[in-house]
Amino acid sequence: MEIDAEASARTLEVDFGEEFEMNIRTLDPNAYDRIIIYVPLPSFGSTQSYRDICGDLLDASWAIERMAAYAKFVKTEVPPGDHRCIRTVLTGPRPGIFEAIADCALLISDFDEDFTDDTKLEELQNLRGQVHDYEDNLESYIHRAPDIIDWYFVNLHVANEELRSEAPEVWSNQMARFPERRLGLHRSGFSGAIGGNCYASRAGWLVPLAVGPDQFFLATDQKYRLNDFLPAGFLIIDGEAFVHHEGLLVRFPSNCYFKSQVCAGLVTQDDEYAERWSSDPFRALRSPAATTTAPIGISTSDAVEGVPALAEGCYLHETGTLVFVNDGHFLHFLYDIRPAQLQTAKALREASAQVTEELSTATGAAPSFYCDWTSLDDEAFEELSYQLIFDNPKFNSDTIRKLGKSRSRDGGRDIVVHEATVGPWVEPRKWIFQCKLVTNGSSLGSTRLTDVGDMLEQYGAQGFGVITSAQMDATLYDKLDAICGKRRVEQYHLSVLELERALGRNRRVRQKFFPGS
Repeated sequence: MEIDAEASARTLEVDFGEEFEMNIRTLDPNAYDRIIIYVPLPSFGSTQSYRDICGDLLDASWAIERMAAYAKFVKTEVPPGDHRCIRTVLTGPRPGIFEAIADCALLISDFDEDFTDDTKLEELQNLRGQVHDYEDNLESYIHRAPDIIDWYFVNLHVANEELRSEAPEVWSNQMARFPERRLGLHRSGFSGAIGGNCYASRAGWLVPLAVGPDQFFLATDQKYRLNDFLPAGFLIIDGEAFVHHEGLLVRFPSNCYFKSQVCAGLVTQDDEYAERWSSDPFRALRSPAATTTAPIGISTSDAVEGVPALAEGCYLHETGTLVFVNDGHFLHFLYDIRPAQLQTAKALREASAQVTEELSTATGAAPSFYCDWTSLDDEAFEELSYQLIFDNPKFNSDTIRKLGKSRSRDGGRDIVVHEATVGPWVEPRKWIFQCKLVTNGSSLGSTRLTDVGDMLEQYGAQGFGVITSAQMDATLYDKLDAICGKRRVEQYHLSVLELERALGRNRRVRQKFFPGS
């Protein structure tokens, strides 16, 4: 335990992973503006059992909620790349907080496992009982640190595979109480902050329509906003599903959507949304009508004040990184989407006469915006690319780095950035982008990119993208698919087609680099 040397900071730090001698119960909460608690997760990195990991996270969640009850604000942080500790900042401590901290230290600390004091043993058993009750009633709590309990649930879905074989009766009882967990979804700890029962998985969210997209994005600290979503058409070609808008074409995660629909049915009471049971969930898989009336099932008078009425249908973010479906009762947010490559778009164009006009845009027949790339040099093009990645909500703008001047010794890394965090249960991927300015009208071929595999391995990238002012030819796509597929590296490329669409939407960047446009 350490007290800041700077008296004006009035900060107390307590590490539950270290033994301390003083009686913390005697401290005065009015003497501190904030208290920082380090909650260890000892099973991380030392076990292959997800049940052990869940035990750590459950103890940590109970402890943080117990302490947060005596603080005005609470914030939790997990050091990137190291999930063995949760840094908890309690601001505005109130009377009772040090008793709570002492209880949590007794529960969490390894140093108290071997004590022989009967009184302390009884206290510990009592605390264990409280944690058990907490686990049994997780669904009813309004969590102050919802990210930690969601982290627990995501690991619980994996641990349930162990539980199913090792304790089948316990598993069956859990699934009977929470059937949505069979689908890999759980009631999110963010439900209280969002304002309705919301269900989350690794790849999506199920949110009541009354909550509204922007309220959901704000409560979960995401950079997406409703104004940046486009009405999207839906189609299935040769068994593969896609959504599209004016040449922006992405694969639709049908499996995730159908699980979300089943979850909506499981968690809806028989007398709730009665008309929903006679509706067709596939009806929402279409482009929304251009209307401002309330969606089916909710009258205009019942619409939540301040929440824009949404037409039913599919909505695609302008960056092609998120889809949500409004089925008239719930919003299904689907994150596991992938942009369709040029070859796929061409195949779709040939297979579907009904969408030829929009797919022509996707294949380059009708670019939506034209830029004079000859007016830029390599340095300006890298700066333009930096600005577009900075504005993309898929990425954490606080982590973006542009490495050196153009053609400098950057090891093939022009831009490095991490994904935006969607929760501590998902490690944000590190992305590397290479920028290639082409002004002679030729396409970008595979010979222009060398040593990509070695570069990805050297710098530990989990994502790779090429940003170019030319079209990328098939040889380059094939090369990158082979390199990235072998290393399980995600891809996100911006050829001239995607660049011109992005600049057409981003007036600030367009006017900076093409002031005459």
